[in-house]
Amino acid sequence: MRFCALATIMILAWASPAQVAPAALSATLAPSAIRQGRVATLTILASVPVSRLTVRFAGRSWPLYRETNGAWRTILGTDPTTSAGRHTITVEALTPAGARLAVRRTLTVLRVVFPERRITFDPERQALLTREAVEREQRRVNAALRVLHGERLWEEPFNQPVAGKVSSPYGVLSIYQGVTRGFHAGTDFPVPEGTPVQAANHGIIRLAEALPLSGNAVLIDHGMGVVTSYLHLSAINATVGQRARKGDVIGAVGSTGLATGPNLHWGLRVSTVRVDPMPWTRQ
Repeated sequence: MRFCALATIMILAWASPAQVAPAALSATLAPSAIRQGRVATLTILASVPVSRLTVRFAGRSWPLYRETNGAWRTILGTDPTTSAGRHTITVEALTPAGARLAVRRTLTVLRVVFPERRITFDPERQALLTREAVEREQRRVNAALRVLHGERLWEEPFNQPVAGKVSSPYGVLSIYQGVTRGFHAGTDFPVPEGTPVQAANHGIIRLAEALPLSGNAVLIDHGMGVVTSYLHLSAINATVGQRARKGDVIGAVGSTGLATGPNLHWGLRVSTVRVDPMPWTRQ
């Protein structure tokens, strides 16, 4: 996935008590319109020292990562629950002298009509789907991803972790046993049991264990809030803290956890928002 600069906006606001030169804060957003499930990159430059810098988009704050050229960058993610329409991105900075600076940018989110999928599990698998299991798994994932690498580790593009066609794409509305369970937060590849699973890009293994619903799972931290997940594995060939290189075998396809058969569920998070991983495999 290539991030290219499309537009830059520079605004100065609230210049008291200390006056600063116009255009002291600038922000570049690329692209300016995305489909639900896609991402946009925001790059911020300040020509004066700042003691605090915040970004708000879609009702939440977003982490900022410092680059070697002095800029800050964040990747803004959307998913099927992000409302379609024009969203204001607000960047605010405070200088050591007390001046407040602000930049505002507009990101248009385009609505996507996602299909539905209906799945019926056998009684043994269905018994796994309890509130306690969901909460236990979420606690384990949150703990594993509490501290992430602040620098970009990946290179473009990401690799598809297994060869083959997609059986269930990202964003599909999942209905289990007639009950709506939300959108499909990744992409499924129905490949034979034991097929080697490769790391989609360089990163650090943050989780490598059996989870109640995802089965044997590996999570890789690629830096700047980007994390890929590999679920339902029959075997795990990775350890927490290990540095993975793009193409390293980190496990094998299986059907552990809440799965109807051998498949790899591949997901991608951006600052906890689950986005469509497939666009990241394209230059």
